[in-house]
Amino acid sequence: MKRALIALLVAGSVACALLVARADPAPDLTKGVDGVAAWLNDLTGECSKVLRDNDFTSFAGPVRAKVYEPFVAEWGTCTKEPYQRLGLIVLRPGIEEAWRRALTNGEVRGDPDLAFGDGFALTGSIGMEHLGLRRLECTPAVCSYVQIEHH
Repeated sequence: MKRALIALLVAGSVACALLVARADPAPDLTKGVDGVAAWLNDLTGECSKVLRDNDFTSFAGPVRAKVYEPFVAEWGTCTKEPYQRLGLIVLRPGIEEAWRRALTNGEVRGDPDLAFGDGFALTGSIGMEHLGLRRLECTPAVCSYVQIEHH
């Protein structure tokens, strides 16, 4: 009985920690990708140094860059395990419609490979559910944001 109670307390603490992480304020987007990195560093202890590169196409690939780039206000990368280069992107409005249009025109397939917050996105997929981020699911008719579930 004691072991079961201790296990419940530990599991409850982990769940509480995840809820606290999700409840943290959003990144300060007035600081651009530095604000996103600071938010991520506060939550995970990683992503303390932002690296900038001017060639978004070489980072995202030509197809994704064509769709994403008009909506990228600023971008950079940082190191956060398991990623050597986790993309941090501050977004302008409109990426949903652009992806839906590209999907309708046959330029892309599936959904964007970004994890979205309010006004920003990360390029990773592993662990993003713990940050309260969403994925964008699109059909040729409509796009909607869906909470990322833990698998």
